[in-house]
Formats: sequence, structure tokens, C-alpha cells
Amino acid sequence: MRAPLLYASLTAKPCRGLLFHTLALLIILRGGPAQGASLSAPPATLTSTTMCARVLGTAGFQRAFCAPGAVGATCVGDTARTCTDDGSTLSPRWYQAAINWAKAQGHSRVVLDPGTITISDATKLTWGWPWNGGGFGLHVPAGIHLAGTSLAAPTVINVDHHTTSLSALVYVAGTGAQEGLLTDASVSNLTLVGTTDSGYSQGEQCPGRAATLNSILELDGNEPASPPATPFAQEPHPRRWTVGVQVEHAQATGGPAVSVHHLRIAHLGAGVAYGWNTAQQKEDPSCQTTPGIKISITAAVYIPPILGIAERYACPEGAKLKFLSLRSDAALCQPSACMADGNLPPGACPPPPDLEPGQTVPDRAMCILVEPTTEFGPRRYCTNQPYEFVGNPSARSQVHHNSICDVNVGINIVGGNVDVSKNIVMRAPSDPPRDGVFGLSTDGHLPYSSSTTHTENFVSGFTLGFLTDGSQYTVVEPCTLQRLIGYGAKDFGNYQHVLDLQQFLLDNAQSYYAQTDPLRGFIDHVYVRDNRFYKNPGGITFYRVNWGFVGFNVIDSQLPPTQRKLGVILDNTINSWVYGNTIRDYLSSLEVRGTPEHQSTLGSCYNGNHVYCGVPGCSDWASYPNVFSGSEEVDGTVCNVAYTKKYCADPTSAPSPTFPTGVERQCFTY
Repeated sequence: MRAPLLYASLTAKPCRGLLFHTLALLIILRGGPAQGASLSAPPATLTSTTMCARVLGTAGFQRAFCAPGAVGATCVGDTARTCTDDGSTLSPRWYQAAINWAKAQGHSRVVLDPGTITISDATKLTWGWPWNGGGFGLHVPAGIHLAGTSLAAPTVINVDHHTTSLSALVYVAGTGAQEGLLTDASVSNLTLVGTTDSGYSQGEQCPGRAATLNSILELDGNEPASPPATPFAQEPHPRRWTVGVQVEHAQATGGPAVSVHHLRIAHLGAGVAYGWNTAQQKEDPSCQTTPGIKISITAAVYIPPILGIAERYACPEGAKLKFLSLRSDAALCQPSACMADGNLPPGACPPPPDLEPGQTVPDRAMCILVEPTTEFGPRRYCTNQPYEFVGNPSARSQVHHNSICDVNVGINIVGGNVDVSKNIVMRAPSDPPRDGVFGLSTDGHLPYSSSTTHTENFVSGFTLGFLTDGSQYTVVEPCTLQRLIGYGAKDFGNYQHVLDLQQFLLDNAQSYYAQTDPLRGFIDHVYVRDNRFYKNPGGITFYRVNWGFVGFNVIDSQLPPTQRKLGVILDNTINSWVYGNTIRDYLSSLEVRGTPEHQSTLGSCYNGNHVYCGVPGCSDWASYPNVFSGSEEVDGTVCNVAYTKKYCADPTSAPSPTFPTGVERQCFTY
């Protein structure tokens, strides 16, 4: 259940009279309303309006920018203003020109009028590392607060379907001397959409209820309906790796916050992301990874149906069956040597040609055999360069009141000191559930990632509702991957399968770091409270967390039995609590597991699943404050709480159930 990574309120006003309908029609035809204009204004004045980017400072309005050819026209969002500059001397993109001018003049706020800005290959901003070739729609630098409108007509930024590659619609990043020191910025009241397809280009399929959400209790018994199937669900999709708002990494621990709020985001790869993981750049350039395992991939043996038994596939003993999109023209190749930078030697293991646009690769039944190896030298793993958003504990950044629909990842925080609250993050559930799809997540590793909170969010329709991933710190260079599996990334039609295979290496690296750097990979102080997780096959996973809290959430699968997995998982997580939750209809409501001295030195120890006890000795020590229902029955025991063998390495840890010989997992009802 681990994967790497890397709304505005549309207040409906009542229609009153024929004149209002006439004005509404003109608004639709021109992309935005003449806000502030009298309803009795003659039609001629309406034809002179234009979408502006208005710059405001401490003294109020400063300047208005608009598209070329519209200078002198009245601004849609403020009819007292006219456009004074098309920005052609500052940027070919009038909206970016407004941001750049505001930054240069020391002004802090840029407001975009109602209307639509469409990003294309011709208008996207090019960028250097690490977004080479991807580019962005808009760049918001430190000190700038970009806002759309909170009026009836939205400010929409969408993407032309033919745009080849786009890293994010909005990139919040410091540049020059401020790179890596991002503070004092925000993005609000925008609608960000990954398509221009009719019926979806305005984000109209995404309910904007988060914008006015005062309490999660408002949604109990009144949940928003799942969004319908959309163009994004049709793979491959050019926006699969595009983020709505990407906030740059930042090591700054002082200064004002960087916040993202009141957005509507739809039909993109991810909604909001702070920081990022990199599997390519090493923290120590002199380090050379030599994997301690190798993976053999062979075709599974097909067994046709016979005597009422369905068709099936067979693998040799010790191998795992997995369906992989391995291309038929892929050639097995494992290099004996790697370049110092982690790349393949020139001419070694040439990849197959790129797939044609729209071309897909069918999954094939394959057998995966993982074996230890020293053929490449002594096992050694290199840590990656951290790109976390560290944040300011005294001015915490906020991600709140956003409606995010039809994405693979809702909100991902790689770092700390960020509060994620009152967001609605949802997609239509898929059957079977898609891999690598999760609503909320916190990634990173100590000492960079500490203190995130996730409260009063509504998450629905994902493979996993909430994810923490402390494993994404091992570099997987191209040559390392080729050695590991004998194939490169381009040999697969679905990149998720590459990530799945990389996970074997990441898991193997855990034991290496458990011995050499025990706290590497832990995420510190993660707080998940008062959320609603519905229609997710998996609820919450805490993986390598120190001081975590899962409290007072409603975690309800609301799915057929064949799609249900686990409610809450504590996996190699220490000093953490699961308390006061309602968990319904999962295979097991609470699962405690660990692999001491392999993925951590302790496993899952000192976890407080019953911090309240009414009698001396605490005989009922497991999970009394939680409310379980609908858990699967295993050997006559309702599996409300399950423990795996050796989940904890410390014999003094209490509670510590004993495991009979041959028993690897025990269920308890409590």
C-alpha cells in the first residue's frame, strides 16, 4: 500500500427576471461577468470588458494587465478599472506579467478576474531542473499571494488536451537567492482543471462544497455524491503526472506561511503537493548503490479451465504471480558495471523505441522471484537528496477548504509543519481498485519531515484513504533498476509496475538502514483526527511513523466484500496511538505489524491502542475506545484487531501477545 511520489465556493445566486438571464448569457459568451456593473447598463458597455490580472499593494489598486489587444477595456472583476498594460514587455503571458511586475515592485497581491486561462505548449512556462521538459502554467514566487474570484463566475485555469507535458498548473517557488527558502505566498479561489473537453473544462463535475465547510459534522448523513466517470479515467492521459498546485521544497523555518485554499481541482494527476521525493539525485554524490537483491521475471504457466475449475496461472516455488505490462520487444539485460552518476554505460542495454501516442501494453501473467545477491559487490544503498517543505512551526502553512476530484493523489505533503483541514477529496471508486491511488499522504524522512496535521477532511473513492511513506529515501538510479530486474523503465507500458518492482529494492534497503541509520525513513508527529474515509478499500496506513495519532475518524469501506482490505495499519510504527475511531466493514479493523531489525530496529512497539483502562492491570489492553463492526471472521474470531508475529522486537513492550508455533497472524475481537 505504498507509493512514491513523485475550491472556490461557487455561490449560486437566485435568478430574478429576464434581464438577469440576458446578462448571464452575455457572461457565458464572454467568459466572465461584468461584476459590479449595473444591471441596467447598455449592452455596449458589456462588450468592452476583459479578463484582467489586477495588482494590489498596501495602498490598494496598482495596475491591471490583460491580453494583447484588450488594453483600455473595462476589467470584468472591477468595472472601476481598465486594463493599462498587456504585459508584452515583461512576459508574453499577461497574467504572468502581472505577477512578475508585482514581485519587482514589492506588491504582494495579484487578483485574476472571472474567466478562463488555457495553458498550452505555446504558453506554458519552461523550467530547468527538476522539471526539465515539463513546465508550468503560472509561477507564484515568494511574497506573492495569487487569488481568483470568490464571486459567482469562477476563475478557471485549464489545459489544452494536446499539451504534451506539464508538471503543474501553478508552481509556488522561490527563485534565485530565494530558492529553497520559500515563505510568504498563497494560492486561493481558483478552479484548476486538466482538460478542455466540453462538460469538464470548468471543473463542473466536482462539487465545490468544501469552500463553505464549517465542520465535518455537516457531511455526516449528507455526503457529496461520487463524481461520475471522466476523461481522466481513460488511460493513458497526458495529465497523469500534472499537479494542480506544486509548492517547492523549502528549508526555511522562519517567515510567513505558504498556504493553498478555496480551490476547485479536477481531472489531474494530483491536487496539491508540497515538496517532492526524488529517486535519482543522491545526497552524497560519491555514493554508489549496489543492490543486495535481484529480481527474475519469467512468464507464468497458463493452466486452462478444467472440470469446473477456472483458468489460472502457476509459478515456481518461492516466486510470486504478478500481472506486468512488460513489452514484447523488451530485451533482458543486466549490466556488469555502472557509471559513477548512476547511469548506464554508453550503448549498454538500449531501450525499445518510445510507444506511439495512445499505444498501450497489455498486462501479462509473470512470475517474480526475489533473491539475495552479491554479484554486483557488497550491498550498499545511497540516500536521496531531501526536497521536503520543512515549514515554520510558528507560522504553520495551511491547505484548507479545497474541493479536489478525479485525481490519482489528492494532497501530498513531503515535509512538515502543514495543516490539512476541511478538504473534500474524492473520485469515483473503480472495480477493481486502481494501484497507487490515495487521498491524503505525508511523505519524507527525519530529520526533515515533522509535524503535519490532517483534520476534518472527507476522502472517498481511493485505493487508500491516508498514507504515510517513510521508505522513499533510497536512490534508484537507471543502472540500479537495470541490475535489479534486467529491464529499464521504458520496457514497461505502465510506470506503476516499475514502481511496484522498485518497492522490493526499497524494502531490502530498510534492513541496511536499520543497521546503519536506525531513524532514517521515519516520519515524525503525524496527526490524523476527525476525518471521514468512505469507499476506500484501505483506510489509513502508518508506515515508519514516530509519534503518530489516529483519532476520532470514521473509516467505512462501504464497498462489496471482495474489495475490502484493512481499516488501519501500523507498520513499523512506534510511539503511536489509535483511539476513538469508528471502523466498519474491513477484513480487519486494526492491524499491527512490523519487521524488527529489517525495516526498523523495533518493529511496531509502544503503540497505544488502549490508553484508557478502567481496571488495575489493564487486562483489556487492545482497542476499547475504538468502535469496530463488520470485520472478517477468521477461525471463529472476529478480526477487529490483528497482530503479526514479531511485530515488536522489545520483549518488555506491553501488550505483547504470544504466538503459538506455526502461527504468523492472530486475530482478536476485544
